[in-house]
Amino acid sequence: MTPEEFWSRPSLAHVLAHARASMVSPWSLLGSVLARVIVSTGPDVVLPPIIGGPASLNLVVALVGSSAAGKDTTESAARTCTDLPDLTELPLGTGEGVGRTFAEPPAPRKDQPPAERIDRALLTATEVDTVAAIAARQGSTLLPTLRQLYSGSTLGAANSSPDRRVIVPAHTYRAAVIVGVQPERAGILAADTAGTRQRVLWMPTADHDTPDETPEPVAPLRVERSLRGRVLVVPDEVADRIRAHRRAVLREDSDVDLGDGHRMLTRLKVAAGLMLLDSRHTDIEMDDWALAGAIMRVSDRTRARVDSTLSDKNRRANRAKAHAVAERDEVVADRKLARAKEAVIRWLDRRGELPANEIRSKLKADLRDYFGAAVAELVESGQVTETKVDRGSRFRLGEVQGVPGVHPPYSQVRGGVPKVQGVPEPDEPPGETPPGGITPTTPGMTDRVLEILNGRPTK
Repeated sequence: MTPEEFWSRPSLAHVLAHARASMVSPWSLLGSVLARVIVSTGPDVVLPPIIGGPASLNLVVALVGSSAAGKDTTESAARTCTDLPDLTELPLGTGEGVGRTFAEPPAPRKDQPPAERIDRALLTATEVDTVAAIAARQGSTLLPTLRQLYSGSTLGAANSSPDRRVIVPAHTYRAAVIVGVQPERAGILAADTAGTRQRVLWMPTADHDTPDETPEPVAPLRVERSLRGRVLVVPDEVADRIRAHRRAVLREDSDVDLGDGHRMLTRLKVAAGLMLLDSRHTDIEMDDWALAGAIMRVSDRTRARVDSTLSDKNRRANRAKAHAVAERDEVVADRKLARAKEAVIRWLDRRGELPANEIRSKLKADLRDYFGAAVAELVESGQVTETKVDRGSRFRLGEVQGVPGVHPPYSQVRGGVPKVQGVPEPDEPPGETPPGGITPTTPGMTDRVLEILNGRPTK
C-alpha cells in the first residue's frame, strides 16, 4: 500500500491535512487521534471473544522522537483535529493511581454532592522518563497495570484494609495511554520482557515529507458518536488468522512468535479506531484491517529504530566500561610493577646478591607475576646487575654512578667567597686591606668563621 493509497480515505486525508497545517507528523497525529476516538466510546463497546472473552478497545500509544520533535505539539493538534468533546485528560501516575482513577468515588461527606465516577480517560506522560521513574520504585505496579489496562482486565487488588481497597471490574472503564518517548530512553517500554512492547503502538514524530509551504488550517473533522454498548463484528478472515496463531502457540510450534498475538490484537484495535474515525458504527471491514496493517508496519519500523538506538547505546556503554576497566588495570599494573622493583632493590640491598628464584619468593603474592618485568627494567637501567649461572641468574645492585655534589652550608657563600665582599688580590702590598675586605683583625671575626668564608683552614 502506497502512502497515497493509505491517505486517500477522507477521514485519513483530513488527518494528513491537519498535520501539515499544524506542522506535526501525520503518523503521530493519527496515533493520538485514534486514542482519543477510542476514549470517546463507552467501555461497553468491545471486540468479539475470538480467543477467550471479549477484548477491550483500550490502547497504548508511544510518540517516538527526539526531545525537540514536538510530542506536546502533536497532542495540541490532536485536540483540534476532530470535533470530539473535551476528554478527561490526566497525567499518568502510579499503578494504584490508575486504579483509583476509574474506581467508584468515596461516599461524600455531609452536605456535599456525590462525586461522579470517571469511566473513561486519556492518561498521558509527555516524557517516558516519568514512566521509568515510577516503574523503578520498589513495589511499583505501573507496568503490570498498563498491561491490565490494555486488556481491559480488573484493576486493583484485594487490600487487607476495606477502606483502602480499590477494585475496578473488567470492561467497566475505557482508557488510552499516550507516552512521549525518546528512542535512547525507551528501554522501560521496549525492553520489558513481560510483553509491554507488543502492546504498544509506536508512532514516529518525524515527518521527512513535510512541505516547504505550510498549508492553511482545516476545520475539525466531524465524528459521529452514537455507538453504544455492543460487540463489534470482525471479518471471518481476520478471526481465522488470530485463531491460527493461537493454535500455533498452544502447540508450541518452534517458528511462532509469541508476541504476534498481542500485535494482532493491537492491529484489531487500530482497525476499530479507524472505523470509529470514519463515523461507521456497524462492522470492522477488511479495508480497516488492511489500513491497520499499514499502520502496524510503521509501528514495527519505529520500534526497530528504538531497538537499534538502544543497542547502540548499550554498545557505547559497554565499550566505555571496557576502556575504563582496561585503563584501571593498566594503572594497577604500573603500580604493582613499581612496587615489585622497589622490593627487588630492597632485598638486594639487604642481602647483597640473590638468585632469581629466591628474590621472587620473597615478593608478596600479588607482585610475583611482575618479577620478570621488574628485574628486566632494573637491569636495563643499570640499577641491578645480572649474572648468568648454571641454574638461572643471580642479581646484585649495580655500581653507583657518580657522587652527588655537596651544597655549601650557607646560600650566600659561593666557592667559599662572599659575593658582596672583596678579597685581597695576591699582588696587593702586604699589610694593606682593600675597602670592605675581611682580615683576622676585623672586629668579631674568629678563625672558624674565616675558615667557612674562605673555604680553607686558617693558620
